Amino acid sequence: MENQFSDLIILLASGLNQRKMYFDDHPKVKAVCRDFTTRLRNMMAEDDSEDFSFGVYGGKFIRQGKYLVGPSIAGRSLIEFAERLRCGGFVFHLPLAMVDVATFFRLGALQKDRLENLEVAKALFAAHGIDHIELSDPLREEGDRKDRETESFAASDYLATDFAPLLNVYQALYDTVSSNNLLINKNETVDLSQARDSGERLVAASENGAMDVMQFMRYPDYDSYTIGHSVRVAALAAMLGRELGWPNEVLRELATAGLLHDLGKGKVPEEILFKAGKLTEEEMKVIQSHPAAGAQILLASGEESPLIISAAWGHHIREDGRGYPIMPDWYTQGSAASLIHVCDVFEAMTAVRPYKAPMSPRRAFETMLKDVGSFHPQILAALIRTTGLYPPGSEVILSDFRKAVVVARGLDMDNPLVRVTHDPGGLPIPHEDQPAVQLEAGGALCVMEFLFVGINDGGYEQPKRKPKGGFGMGIKEEAPEGTKEGPAEGKGMITSGFTEYF
Repeated sequence: MENQFSDLIILLASGLNQRKMYFDDHPKVKAVCRDFTTRLRNMMAEDDSEDFSFGVYGGKFIRQGKYLVGPSIAGRSLIEFAERLRCGGFVFHLPLAMVDVATFFRLGALQKDRLENLEVAKALFAAHGIDHIELSDPLREEGDRKDRETESFAASDYLATDFAPLLNVYQALYDTVSSNNLLINKNETVDLSQARDSGERLVAASENGAMDVMQFMRYPDYDSYTIGHSVRVAALAAMLGRELGWPNEVLRELATAGLLHDLGKGKVPEEILFKAGKLTEEEMKVIQSHPAAGAQILLASGEESPLIISAAWGHHIREDGRGYPIMPDWYTQGSAASLIHVCDVFEAMTAVRPYKAPMSPRRAFETMLKDVGSFHPQILAALIRTTGLYPPGSEVILSDFRKAVVVARGLDMDNPLVRVTHDPGGLPIPHEDQPAVQLEAGGALCVMEFLFVGINDGGYEQPKRKPKGGFGMGIKEEAPEGTKEGPAEGKGMITSGFTEYF
């Protein structure tokens, strides 16, 4: 249920973004209105609830005292709308109609100024006939007493506490990719300055050992997970470049390159990019045009960095020279493009998607190591050293049945530094009382299970059983060349059931 809740908030923010670019009757806007209304009705019927509500406090979404990390990153447009309305959140009541949601999106897109007070905002909603969406009073703290939505925040969100300082950084990264995608759809030049500023902020945050917040994102719609992919690639690239000892000015360009590497997908028709079945030969050619298209967009926008342009053009080129685009005889793949290639594939394997369970880091590394000739060996080895088998932020079960969150890489890949968050009976431990434990090789305590679980808003969920054919990712021997699953094994392409990884 919590996953559905977070998904609805992200979907609502996605619809608001779509309306900013299009108009009420545009097919994409109408589709989000229909999808949101249907999902809301189904969830409320399943939960037997009378309304769907969430708070906005301190630039983040709050639900029953819990900080919703994923929605807070992906839904900043909705947070900013609430701030312009001077409200503390929204309450949706049945019978909610598509026209209510469409009007909500229209006001969110067109209301640019901060209103005088909440009463003015309520009058605005009433004047536009929005009867089934209520604006909540602002959430406030008064001394030691907090409002209902925030009163249990510190106790319940043990992991989100670590992420709070990073929220603005990851919101800025997400907004950078999202806004540039909108500019591409309008055939306008991308905002390179915003991308560079966001890359610089990411590098500054990573100096302090920043966790990869994006691993806890859920993606209820296509637009949000394609954006999230670029954000995570940027975060991985910055961490990996630091591990390799590259200077800060290069790290900033790497982070920017990660944010911009998939710009060319904005030129791929959605019916091809998000096609669930096999691609035709012609459709495959369109998909494979996106790296060159991305490089052309960057050049047309005034980008002059060889590193950033080569990363966009060459992030699907293997170390042995295969892949796409076809390399000219004079071309030599640079280290930056090879690094983005490694991060791109690893992210695709380990991130959660609407259509697949995430792969554990261990299995992802095993798959990548088996694909001889695909990856730069030193860069892949550095990635394994950087993340370990249990990346920071991962939740694990220890051999004494306590639950813990990985704080940092340990002395070796199998034994990270963890913070114990739950006792053996599953009861949460207050954040200030959570012990830090450095696992050691041969010690009495070790990781017993890696959990595909994120923060309290849902995050990962471990599948009850493997889907047929594995977790949807791997080198598929049966995949015929030219299908969406990718070339046959031996061609060396990491494959999946979706074009996200192309």
